[in-house]
Amino acid sequence: MSAAGRPGALTWRGVVEGFYGEPWSHADRLAWFERGGAIGLDRYLYAPKDDPWHREEWREPYPADRLADLAELNRAAAERGVLFVYAISPGLSMRFDDDAEHDALAVKCRQLLDAGIRSFALLFDDVPMDEPEALGRAHGEVAARFERGFLRPGGIDEPVLLCPTDYAGVERTPYRFGLAETLPTDARLLWTGADVVVGTVTADDITRAVESFGRDLVLWDNFPVNDFDRSRVFLGPLAGREPAPGLVGIVANPMVEAAPSRLALETVAEWAADPAGYDAADAADRAYAAVVGGDPRLRALVAACSAWPPGAPRWPDLDAAVDAERWDAAGALLSELADTHAATSVPADLAEQLEPWIVAARAAGSAGALACRALAAPDIHTAGDASALLDARRELESEYADVARGTVLALVDAALERLGVAAHRTHGDGSLVAVLSGPNPTPGDRELVEFLGRSGMRAHLGDDPNADLVIVTRAAPEEVARAAASRPVPLLAWGHLVPLGLASAAAVPLSLDRIHISAAEHPAAAGLDGEVVVYRGRSKLTVADPPADADVVARDPESGRVVIGITPAGSPLADGSPAPAARATFFLAADGFAPWLVTPEARDLLLATLRALLP
Repeated sequence: MSAAGRPGALTWRGVVEGFYGEPWSHADRLAWFERGGAIGLDRYLYAPKDDPWHREEWREPYPADRLADLAELNRAAAERGVLFVYAISPGLSMRFDDDAEHDALAVKCRQLLDAGIRSFALLFDDVPMDEPEALGRAHGEVAARFERGFLRPGGIDEPVLLCPTDYAGVERTPYRFGLAETLPTDARLLWTGADVVVGTVTADDITRAVESFGRDLVLWDNFPVNDFDRSRVFLGPLAGREPAPGLVGIVANPMVEAAPSRLALETVAEWAADPAGYDAADAADRAYAAVVGGDPRLRALVAACSAWPPGAPRWPDLDAAVDAERWDAAGALLSELADTHAATSVPADLAEQLEPWIVAARAAGSAGALACRALAAPDIHTAGDASALLDARRELESEYADVARGTVLALVDAALERLGVAAHRTHGDGSLVAVLSGPNPTPGDRELVEFLGRSGMRAHLGDDPNADLVIVTRAAPEEVARAAASRPVPLLAWGHLVPLGLASAAAVPLSLDRIHISAAEHPAAAGLDGEVVVYRGRSKLTVADPPADADVVARDPESGRVVIGITPAGSPLADGSPAPAARATFFLAADGFAPWLVTPEARDLLLATLRALLP
């Protein structure tokens, strides 16, 4: 029996290119069509956030060259048995009560229809949701008019496929109530599960969500997407998914790295074809054989990067060995990781796109294996071994790609402590800087202390009543941050901004790597101007709404919110109290001053901001 004919098989199965960041290349897409068609993921939903004609400029026709590219993709997909589905996202600016706007939507899609594209979707995700019931009703009406005014006259008899603004969760909401009033009864809705990124989708989740929408659902599975943390890849199998009546399909949102995504997507195809008979471990083995081939030297990398959801333990086998202090077993796993290679038999695109993680795997494996040997027999090791561990740690911390980094760095620090080497100490001989971190300082906080020492300051982890300046990181406990709020010395923070009075509100948007210097003349701008890349890859920025009297040095280019702001001593803080001394917000986030993340420009900006704070 074919996959489509198996009992319980989902009828709408594919991939949605819907992540933020760099889109797949033309070659990536063609390669996926070849494989997707072969394994039954035979829909490709085109929704790259970087295509302005798909979202911001949805009313504007495609230029001839871009239209030709889409037509070619559509033909290539069809030749490989894949249906190309063009998604348009008008929600940011559409005036729903204006007939001309509905006409503009139909005209825009008619251009694509004339180019040969025969399947469409409407996306209203990630737009403001003011007056939710009315908004839902408006979105349903857009879909109904789109069906009547474009799909059916164009000879397209498929149900409308729509991504609602309220796309996550299982409860009945005002938005969903309004949407159900006007949406065609046979429409299908894209839904991400009980949350945006989930570890499980249960039958109960599906049943409740179907009841809340009153329509059949296609699971927009944000797996194995990595746009929220570009330092990681997710190479393991789909797990924790159940079928239920009302769930008619699945589209998986892949990683920015197209070729490595195939390891996970192979397993999505197996689950979608036979949910009841699916076994994640067996599917993972078949996926490795299909995507990598017979070379086993990427297996340790895959094992170390198979965790899902993103917050799950990264490498359970290694964690178990470390927790039990079975250093030989842990060392064996890490030695295998150190031998990570892509043989010549591995597909070239896979080897190229995995290269940063292959390099990081070798660094993590080497450092971790060395640490395990030291922990197993600390009495027979020498100062040279400690020096080698410090070198291995520095090499690992220099890699932006993250393969078991947290576990391995903890092992290295434990080994150094066992060997009698202090992992943290005061650096430098200038102004005394206290870096407030957590009980287990992050690598970023440790690197910050060392960087400030190299820059001529006396810096150490932890508080000091004699400090000339205090830095509050995101890892600092809130009670420690609150205690620092009244200190009459300059303070810089990227954690606890609201409790410190440095902002009325703060947020941490994902997948950003640059800021915009808006006050180049300010000393904290470090002589930089305009757009400045501050991260080696896309990560998180802390953005804030600082006090009214703050000097704004830099903003987030996308939201316009402040990423470097300085409030002078005596000026009102966000809570109305006077600043006891100069205060500054800074753009770093959870990884802080991680050596694998910050660029030289970010280092210059931090140092310039600190110097601007000091009298």
